[in-house]
Amino acid sequence: MINSREVKVDEIEKEAKYYYDNGYRFVTETCLEEDGKFKIIYTFEREYELENFHVYVNPAEEVPSISKIYFAALLIENEIQELFGVKFKNLAIDFEGLLFLGEYAPISPQASIEIMRRDKGDKNE
Repeated sequence: MINSREVKVDEIEKEAKYYYDNGYRFVTETCLEEDGKFKIIYTFEREYELENFHVYVNPAEEVPSISKIYFAALLIENEIQELFGVKFKNLAIDFEGLLFLGEYAPISPQASIEIMRRDKGDKNE
């Protein structure tokens, strides 16, 4: 079992900075869908000890990226953005949905909510 403490969305960067300043290595972020919200778990390691915190976000809510603190986070945050539809703001590099998925791939294939992409001028717009 992973022990994790909950923080608010506006505390994510402050928490990540704490771990960075105290010599923790960024391990990963994990996204789960729970009761119509997304739970994002942030995992850090120092001296073989893992520490975690998590946030709950609504599907339409933007999440601050920690990629300016831990550059490696840009890959997993782009992946979560593509596969679940969670929007990260201020990503160091934003692949805009094309890190793993092709241009015509379904949006958010891992989320149970449906997000549709339509081209401007499409008859179904």
